Amino acid sequence: MRPMNRAARLCALGNTERAHVCHSGACQNPVKSGTWTPAFTRKGQAVVVKLLKQQQPRSAGVTSYLVIALLLGIGCIAAPAWADDVAETAVLRSKPALLRMSYEVLDIGPTETMGLAGVHYLVNVHPDWYVGASGFGALAGERGGFFTGGFTVGTGKRFASKWLLDAGLFVGGGGGGSAPQGGGLMLRPHLGISRDLGGVMLGAGVSYVKFPNGGIDSTQLNLTLGIPFDVHYGRASDAGKTVHANDLFGLKLREAEWLATAGEYKPAGSAKTTSGAAMTTSLKRVGFEYRRHLDAHRYFFVETAGAMGGQSDGFAELLAGAGYRVPLMSPRLHLSASLSAGGAGGGGVDTGGGLIAKARVGLDYDLTPSLKLGVEGGLIESVGSFSARFYGLSLGYRVGEIGGDKGGQLWQGGDGMRLAKWRLAGVQHTNFAAARKTGGDQDLSLVGLKIEKFLSDSLYLTGQAHGAYTGDAGGYAVGLIGAGWEFPLREDGRLRFNAEVTAGAAGGGGVDVGGGAIVQPQVGLTWRLSQQFAARLDAGRVIALDGKLDSNVMGLGLVYEFSRPEYRYE
Repeated sequence: MRPMNRAARLCALGNTERAHVCHSGACQNPVKSGTWTPAFTRKGQAVVVKLLKQQQPRSAGVTSYLVIALLLGIGCIAAPAWADDVAETAVLRSKPALLRMSYEVLDIGPTETMGLAGVHYLVNVHPDWYVGASGFGALAGERGGFFTGGFTVGTGKRFASKWLLDAGLFVGGGGGGSAPQGGGLMLRPHLGISRDLGGVMLGAGVSYVKFPNGGIDSTQLNLTLGIPFDVHYGRASDAGKTVHANDLFGLKLREAEWLATAGEYKPAGSAKTTSGAAMTTSLKRVGFEYRRHLDAHRYFFVETAGAMGGQSDGFAELLAGAGYRVPLMSPRLHLSASLSAGGAGGGGVDTGGGLIAKARVGLDYDLTPSLKLGVEGGLIESVGSFSARFYGLSLGYRVGEIGGDKGGQLWQGGDGMRLAKWRLAGVQHTNFAAARKTGGDQDLSLVGLKIEKFLSDSLYLTGQAHGAYTGDAGGYAVGLIGAGWEFPLREDGRLRFNAEVTAGAAGGGGVDVGGGAIVQPQVGLTWRLSQQFAARLDAGRVIALDGKLDSNVMGLGLVYEFSRPEYRYE
């Protein structure tokens, strides 16, 4: 099948999976009158991208069932839109997506409210459906450190050209801040309406938040801000192939960085714990950061971290901000300054309602064109008594990403761009006989998201976030980074075995993790369901380095495999 025929067929169907044509008159405007317009984006052009073919080596309980059913449901919704046939050439696809921020005020007691902010990464996988990952954190009230995360599925329809009506359901886990979250399972159906203003979507709606095994049961209004964009991707089987430079016409190259971070907060003399005692012990933290550069100087970023040392296990933070950098004496050395704000708390750290702000300066040095080492220092302030000086180290991986938005510069490379393999996995894990600070032990279950970036056909890096939803451990959360190795057990590659080792921070929910540092080795089997989807079974062990937690782990997951166009700086 020729790639142009495939593109024309996609456009005729009005599918949200769009192929782009830049050298042919076929399908120059894929959105025709009478066909459905993707809910998250305005009308836009699609481009067909041919690939230069290269030789490649082949390579519980009721709530638990609810989470597993949601993961399988997402796969059933998405599979028809993402299934594809095998062709001699491959196509760079795009899907409409939306980064949505929300804010609402929950009633969590007779006289107590909690301001809850949400971040939602949503992708149209079908003309009538979207799926994605969502996270929530307290910003106002008395429950700093309250965080939840999970998955959202919903449906949306445009009307009157500029308006969008959508309804959806979030299922996830978390808690913290001594809130009445019970075991941690959170359900949040919503109904909303928003208007497209050209670059953003402003909206309002109503949502219902319930913790079935806790004391939170609240209906409230919410406000939303959405930023529509396109996600560009290819099949996982196309990883390693190169997108021809001529076929990237009209797209833009944007510099991005993925960073692993570690540091320490040194509390100010006025800092207190939530019990009113002076906070005299430093708080060690580990986390991730993602930066997107707008030009040679400006960038925005998202960062998250958790405690892994000191006496504040369970402390976590999630912030977003912007920065500015300039070269210093050498093109490889940069001085930067940034401001950020977000939510933080837990571990007995008094952040009030959870709102924090951070100012920092740093130095970055390019070890290679794609690897960088950074040092930073600054101040953090909260609406509670907590404030501190901090310092940190980071190791970053620099990569060029392709997109069609206003940021970045038009693609001008002469050698094309390589497709790199990625995986996203929604998982449900159970920790058996997890040790508690009260002296006993009890099973607990977590829902989580895993991101896997392949460095070769077998070696991959992974970042993970999990939150408890059953087992009387509401508020228990885990963040992990690590590496794994995978190889096929069948010649057709349908059944694969993997082994990975991760380390990171955990805490909250009364689980005995000591200072918060944990390691989690595990093995798994992955069965490919289609070109894009696979089911996974995991087994391993989670061990707290200075706590009593030492339990077996088993899990199930739904895996989505894809490739992304990336430019390697060399």
